Amino acid sequence: MTKLQLKYRELKIISVIAASENISHAATVLGIAQANVSKYLADFESKVGLKVFDRTTRQLMLTPFGTALLPYINDMLDRNEQLNNFIADYKHEKRGRVTIYAPTGIITYLSKHVIDKIKDIGDITLSLKTCNLERNAFYEGVEFPDDCDVLISYAPPKDESLVASFIIQYAVTAYASQRYLEKHPISRPDELEHHSCILIDSMMIDDANIWRFNVAGSKEVRDYRVKGNYVCDNTQSALELARNHLGIVVCARQKCAERPARRHAGALLSAPV
Repeated sequence: MTKLQLKYRELKIISVIAASENISHAATVLGIAQANVSKYLADFESKVGLKVFDRTTRQLMLTPFGTALLPYINDMLDRNEQLNNFIADYKHEKRGRVTIYAPTGIITYLSKHVIDKIKDIGDITLSLKTCNLERNAFYEGVEFPDDCDVLISYAPPKDESLVASFIIQYAVTAYASQRYLEKHPISRPDELEHHSCILIDSMMIDDANIWRFNVAGSKEVRDYRVKGNYVCDNTQSALELARNHLGIVVCARQKCAERPARRHAGALLSAPV
């Protein structure tokens, strides 16, 4: 059987056409003439002796052969990219894709305060992806996504051998808006059970969160079971609910300071717990 001499560009063109279902769009993405895209596709189909796309509809649709072929093409393209990245890394070139996963708050912090400090990014593509913690993540660990290079998380991964370093340790406390505290005063943490607490999904146990506070004037730590009408999968959303006077939220002091401290603008005050 004669081996087919498949060209990288042909495979790339087929992959892009399959994603866009349109030769014109594919040509724009690839930065080549539409006529050349059509020619590469025709040459490939002639070479293999089978149609990859059905041209009887407005949009190009994969034939059964094309549907079966596409995963192999994409896998080959991915392996080629990995090979190029490996060679570039070995030569210490600044190129390739680095994918960072983190919860909304951390991604926001990186975007505001870290990414612009990179002096020379070279040809690196930095991909920031939001990965909010799933329910029970604090107790069971976090899944490491397949395409992830760096995972920054409040909770450890399920496979703790993947931990590269602990970045920072910080304390959290309870916050609420002035309007909420005036309407619903609180003086001790054991009063939290009578309040509307804004819950974090990854900390859920049944229908509640467990909040941990130091006993005033000592190093003793106690756990408090809290409930509420609102559950968020990220701290940013929980803070906005608290700023709108909907309850008490637990978070780090730095998170509350990110918004101008004008009380009429929804500033959060430390709840006396």
